[in-house]
Amino acid sequence: MGIHLFSSGRTRVAHLLPPFAVVVLGPHLLIAAPAGVPTIDIQNTCKIAAGSMTIMAGSTVQSAIDSCLRSEQSAREQLVKDWATYPATDKARCVQVKVYLPSYIEWLTCLEMERDVRAQRKTPR
Repeated sequence: MGIHLFSSGRTRVAHLLPPFAVVVLGPHLLIAAPAGVPTIDIQNTCKIAAGSMTIMAGSTVQSAIDSCLRSEQSAREQLVKDWATYPATDKARCVQVKVYLPSYIEWLTCLEMERDVRAQRKTPR
């Protein structure tokens, strides 16, 4: 599987690993964006985050984990619903699976901010 790119009379082949889609932004720049909402381990994210949440909010660890899981699941559902509407460049910038404690909430917030900034820039003043 590959995409043929033509530059300076030479052919280059970019091999892609599923589940990524490619966006060509210029003659030599490719961005791989997830084809669908990636799955992350929200149990792990919430367990680790619960320690901080209990210190700040004074809640029990289990209630903090449960609250986190509900919020993360809700954010994932919204991402799945709106995934096709987000530009690939925004997905590539916002959806970082390999960071410490990846979060659907952070991804959704980032994508919404990118969308809102773009809309604000289009609004005449």
